[in-house]
Amino acid sequence: MNYVANSDILNFLHTIGADLDLFFQTLWKHVLCIEYIRLRWDITDESSSRSIFDKLCDRFGGDPRKKKSLSYLKEWESKFWITMDQNIKELTEKMENKLEIELGGETHKIKSRGQYAKQLSTDKKSELISRARKVISADQLAELAGVIDILSDNDDGKSYYGGRNYYILIDKLDEHWVDTSIRLRLIRALIESLKAFRRISNLKLIVCMRSDILERVLQETKNLSFQREKYEDYFLRIEWNKALLTDLINKIIRTLFRKQYSPSTNLEFTDVFAYNVGSVDPMDYMLDRTLMRPRDIIAFVNQCLKVSDGTYEISAAKIKQAEKEYSRIRRDALEQEWLSAFPTLKRLLDFVASAKKESFSIDKLVEDKSAEKCALEIAADPKIDFDPIHAAAIAYIEGGGEPMVFVKEALSILYRVGAIGVKLRTNERISYSHLDEPSIAPSVIPDAARVRIHPMLHSALALSPI
Repeated sequence: MNYVANSDILNFLHTIGADLDLFFQTLWKHVLCIEYIRLRWDITDESSSRSIFDKLCDRFGGDPRKKKSLSYLKEWESKFWITMDQNIKELTEKMENKLEIELGGETHKIKSRGQYAKQLSTDKKSELISRARKVISADQLAELAGVIDILSDNDDGKSYYGGRNYYILIDKLDEHWVDTSIRLRLIRALIESLKAFRRISNLKLIVCMRSDILERVLQETKNLSFQREKYEDYFLRIEWNKALLTDLINKIIRTLFRKQYSPSTNLEFTDVFAYNVGSVDPMDYMLDRTLMRPRDIIAFVNQCLKVSDGTYEISAAKIKQAEKEYSRIRRDALEQEWLSAFPTLKRLLDFVASAKKESFSIDKLVEDKSAEKCALEIAADPKIDFDPIHAAAIAYIEGGGEPMVFVKEALSILYRVGAIGVKLRTNERISYSHLDEPSIAPSVIPDAARVRIHPMLHSALALSPI
């Protein structure tokens, strides 16, 4: 998608406020349709590409409702075999050419002047946006909806009766992007496009995305039609349990010690970590200080091995020693991991650390004035439009808002990133985002709620026991 993100004319239109969502949805639906056709009929060259188009025409050519969609496919009949990246480039170039014709002499100014958008008056921007709308219309989306109908009708539920399924994996959406805002719009358009393909029963679309990227998409592209709850059914969070993580660590330890000692060495976690930490099993103790992810437990084990001074048996004291550095690293990693979504996370961690306790009632953050101090610091920072806590800080400091509103907004973010657990009611256990609901709205946090800072951060935040 770098070709799209680097397009001068698309970036210009985005900068002046043009809505590119229709084009981005068209782009995704187009490339996914073409990729499905390529996989479905195993198309490898131009000849087989044209042959498949002829077959689709033979079957659906008599249906007047499908005439426009078949015409759309005919335009690409020789391109069913090319790669997804090539398809993206070709469709984008086609759109760029149409826009250049429509915008006329403005195109040269767009390409030659880096700050041209800032020089334009509001009226001029409105004029250019209006002209671009003539090219970026809903007509192509309607044609693609018909193409999806054709592909759906062609297989007609065969996957339910033992037919073959076809999988398209879209990955690496967080890599090598120049323009973040364009990227987020493209990802939102992808998510919105997925719904249409559910009609093709033997096509399975899989999109891999980091949690912080999804959060940014939801933050920066908020509008009435794009709401988190509408898409929850499409999200499948990757989850690990103790058995899986233990098995992973056993494999790592076996490999490590076989390389260091002998190929016949068969040590596992329990051989190396043979001592309880107090009364707690060492694996349980270490997993309690993770977000139940491979990267966390691997980092903790590596730190333990680092402080073990070459011995293969690691004592409880060594685990405790390793925990100090591990906790510091986890805090730094958490801040970096969520920097794009929550740029003020460092201040929020300092905010809850001011309670000096591992667990506390949220009204403590109001009573000791730490909320006011944190809000003042955040309000003084440069404004970042998508950052929800900045708006809450301004409302509190400048608008005379309630401190509890700011506190709940901060706790909602800290819960989302896994830094804290929240106990909403006295008869409930503490909930964590990596084990329970992935997010909690500020509005559902009661004034009497209790917070527990995640054990992985206790050492880094220098907290006292409960």
